[in-house]
Amino acid sequence: MERCPICRATLNGADTCRRCRAELGSVIGVERQARRLLGEAMHHLALGDREGAGRRLRRSLLLHRTPEALALGG
Repeated sequence: MERCPICRATLNGADTCRRCRAELGSVIGVERQARRLLGEAMHHLALGDREGAGRRLRRSLLLHRTPEALALGG
């Protein structure tokens, strides 16, 4: 996450926004989980497991619709 979803301030990697003090730990955790699932989907795709890749890709997209996930098949 590059910007705070509340005030749009640039984030510096902290779990709290420097401008509005919003707690972003949960949101950042969800983004990490989506990235992990996307990585797992690509791994399963490389192994030829299209069904497993599709399940993980759909779960990743439910959490965070990134351009990478959409390009992979969303």
